[in-house]
Amino acid sequence: MGSECDRQPTQGDPYVEQDSCVWDSNDIRVLRRAFRATSDENARLRSKVRVLQEDVEKLTVERCDQRKSAETTRQRLHDAQTANRRLQMLANHLKTELDRAADLLNGLRSVEAERSDLSRRLQAVQTELSAADCRQTTNVARVEAKWMKMLDEQRLADAEDKSQLNGDVARLEGRVDELQQQLRREKEDHRRTMKGLEHLRVHFSTLPMNCVPKDELDNWTY
Repeated sequence: MGSECDRQPTQGDPYVEQDSCVWDSNDIRVLRRAFRATSDENARLRSKVRVLQEDVEKLTVERCDQRKSAETTRQRLHDAQTANRRLQMLANHLKTELDRAADLLNGLRSVEAERSDLSRRLQAVQTELSAADCRQTTNVARVEAKWMKMLDEQRLADAEDKSQLNGDVARLEGRVDELQQQLRREKEDHRRTMKGLEHLRVHFSTLPMNCVPKDELDNWTY
């Protein structure tokens, strides 16, 4: 179907007085094709914009998740460092207690050595009394009785002191063993904490650099 521009002028037609039409059918077809091409391009661009907006939203969500994860890990690292400081303080305290217990044990051993020396000296006196028995037969009974009483009293005192000393030594040795075991447990906890911190440091070193600055990772030490 032709447009008005395609009509042939006739006698008395008002179009006769016009020289030509502004748009012909070819121009209109070109304009329609251009309009369709523009519409298609706009639709394509709008679709691309929607895809880009979805990508931006996904990246924003991922970045927020990474920030939350980084904050959680920073808090865990802070807690681990605080626990490590407490463990170090406890280890130092236990070492001090262990040193004190060792000094006390050495003192008790010195006392035991002195008592052993006294026992040897008493044994020497007893030997001397036996030799004196041959020289002084008249006074041997009285002197021997006196010294035997002293030896019995000394042996009784030595037995009581030795029993008490053995009990003190046993308790101290038990305490020393307990402190050593506790110190070994603290060292094992320290080793596990260090290993956990190293894993955290390795984990964050693999994250994008804009999540956690490298100089901050380097400061995460135990």
